[in-house]
Amino acid sequence: MGTDPTAIAALYADERHRLHRRFQRRGLSGQAASDLVQESFLRLLRRPTGEIRDLRAYLYRVADSIEADLWRRDARLRRLIAPGIQPDEDVADPGPTVEAGLITREELAALGRALDHLPPRAREVLVLHKFGGLTYAEIAARLGISRNTVMVHMVKALGVLRRQLVDPRQGCD
Repeated sequence: MGTDPTAIAALYADERHRLHRRFQRRGLSGQAASDLVQESFLRLLRRPTGEIRDLRAYLYRVADSIEADLWRRDARLRRLIAPGIQPDEDVADPGPTVEAGLITREELAALGRALDHLPPRAREVLVLHKFGGLTYAEIAARLGISRNTVMVHMVKALGVLRRQLVDPRQGCD
């Protein structure tokens, strides 16, 4: 016996695009992301209802597991196709240089400091949109505010961040 199809359908309507974007941000092609979204929901449908307390949390755990399996399978396939091939020492390391790593860490630290200067609601809106992948409408529904208010907070947050990242001595207005 599977999970309630009505609950799965509602979850699918709410989460499929967000899950697809999440897979693509992690380096998967559009088609691969679509396949993983479909497989995630199929696995969810196959589980008995009584075993799942939070469908959304379970869906994301299943999705992460499927994605990890895909990456492991790809790595095994690459080893099978080209066994024994060692990286050529004359070829430049494709990884970031030490300097690039330091610059990235400094940029992340600057972003963290700039985020600290945001008003709490503007920071919440920005994080939900930029890092959580939510649309303005989804943020409005979650926070109980209008879509226009979400846009006002986003504009304010981006303005403060822009000023902070250009001249860190400036605070929020």
